[in-house]
Amino acid sequence: MSGSIRDRLRRFTTSVEQADGLSPAQRAAILQGYEDALGSEAPPRLVLIGEAGVGKSTTVNALFNAGQEVGHSKATTDRAWTIPVREVSGSNGTLEVVDMPGLGDDVANYRPYLDLYGEILPTADAVVWIHPAEDRVMHLVQQALADLFGPRPELVGRLVFGLNKADEIGPHDWNTRANLPSELQRAALREREAEFTASITRVLPAWRGRAVSYAARQFYNLTALFKEMMYAVPEERRWVLEQRMDLADFTALVDGKLLRAATATTLAEIPATGPQPRPPAPPQSAQDTREQPGPRPPRSVADALNGLSDAQWRELHTDRARFEEFVRRVERGDGR
Repeated sequence: MSGSIRDRLRRFTTSVEQADGLSPAQRAAILQGYEDALGSEAPPRLVLIGEAGVGKSTTVNALFNAGQEVGHSKATTDRAWTIPVREVSGSNGTLEVVDMPGLGDDVANYRPYLDLYGEILPTADAVVWIHPAEDRVMHLVQQALADLFGPRPELVGRLVFGLNKADEIGPHDWNTRANLPSELQRAALREREAEFTASITRVLPAWRGRAVSYAARQFYNLTALFKEMMYAVPEERRWVLEQRMDLADFTALVDGKLLRAATATTLAEIPATGPQPRPPAPPQSAQDTREQPGPRPPRSVADALNGLSDAQWRELHTDRARFEEFVRRVERGDGR
């Protein structure tokens, strides 16, 4: 269960326990009813759209630690069906994933697939359309969107677009040590996101989201993708999706030495007791030519660790932007 869900339950429990005018039996009944309501809530349903091999199953695995079969030489999903994601540590209940057949596999299948999509889409909490980041062919995507969502404008807000395989975009120089895009790849990904978003809004002007580039196999930028999914889910159902979240940690694929160096740099920059006043400089005569002491060395990693709260420690491994900045500094040699 995510931290915010736990906090919400804790606040509700505290408010009931402290409510005036309720007997112990009434308090127990209210809390039990609330717990029963949470347990009986239907699991979130995600409808996944994308061509075979785009990484739909890998994406689900990275977002929810689902353990779905991943195909390499052939598609593992050639029809639509509901796949209950197994319960994993930290999750409550299951997540329903409907893996739709690719709309572009054969022209003869296009119209039958549209009928199938028409039955499934209205049942979705979110529709996650996955497209290869480097693939710039948009005509089929735009045509399918117009055919599917033109007659169903009420579902446009549930659309999420993920550009998978960010690590394969040109100039194909992914930083494997840091598990991050190079500067040129980062620029190409920003440009691709903007182009893809503009292509979608040309056929669906009511769509207000943004395309997110990520790499499911590299666990890269999963937080941004999940955030877009949360926005797409109806507000009253967002907590159900959040409850299932179990994002893979992209630092698990970072070179260990680089990760330790970046972490040490981060820890050394977090003061344990706030900024320390600088001691006054000793008087210096004109004849005193002795070398003056330099700046105080940074505190040790152990000292920094002792000064960290649990939240600060978690942030080191969850704030991708901060980690990227420290990686760049370490690799340039100007980190401490």
